[in-house]
Amino acid sequence: LTELGYGPLPEGLMVSPRVAPHMIGLGLLEAIPVTRLEDLADPDDMDSDGISGRIHWHITDDGLLPGRFGWKGDAPTIEIQVSNAFSGDMGLTSEINPQDDCTEAQTACLEAQDGGLPEVQPNIFERVVLYCRAIAVPVRRAADNPTVLKGKAIFHQVGCAACHVPSHITGDGAIPELSNQLIWPYTDLLLHDMGPDLADGAPVGGASGQEWKTPPLWGLGLVDEVSNHTRFLHDGRARNLEEAILWHGGEAESSRNAFRALSASDRAALITFLEDL
Repeated sequence: LTELGYGPLPEGLMVSPRVAPHMIGLGLLEAIPVTRLEDLADPDDMDSDGISGRIHWHITDDGLLPGRFGWKGDAPTIEIQVSNAFSGDMGLTSEINPQDDCTEAQTACLEAQDGGLPEVQPNIFERVVLYCRAIAVPVRRAADNPTVLKGKAIFHQVGCAACHVPSHITGDGAIPELSNQLIWPYTDLLLHDMGPDLADGAPVGGASGQEWKTPPLWGLGLVDEVSNHTRFLHDGRARNLEEAILWHGGEAESSRNAFRALSASDRAALITFLEDL
């Protein structure tokens, strides 16, 4: 961080860069029943498989809800995720986040003309939420390709599917068309300890500095086309999918080691499968 406008950062400040997560299929992820997530969770590793995924619970006006969005399951609903983005990324207030973000030291910010309170009017906010909720998932391009099918089998063989759970059936969606759908996001939406190498040391809500929510894998093969980069993981440190796998640790260490032990052709087949999602 250079050319800071308000002087040096305070000692001990935690800084954790982020790559924007994918926007596809959010309404479908939101419609996965809570009971499904509870069935997948195993916080005490009762089955002794080395994986102890847990739900990131949030206290909301609608009761206790699981975190589904953000790298650490920061937000339980699309409304909260959108309001957090308006506030944290753009500095705009909404009915959910009405607090202005100007600090006492930012006199120019405090004196600047604003857009009222809230700055994002409810009708605009609702349209953005609807748009985010309705973004579709891309069609698989070569699901029946022999190499893709080989890679899919290897994906299960090395244990990736233990956290990147392939499929779910949605419950009642906020949009009727999202209800009762068989979906293939490859995530359990749970928090997992990914080890010290991926840790950012910055807890978010109930998630520790070493815990990350399993990101969905659908759409991976179109990241370069859509985003004009192939940077992966929460901070973009991985330059490609193979590097992303090799950064896995903690609960995913055994799967990472199994991937490393594969032949070059088997590793390539697994990557080909991921690129078809």
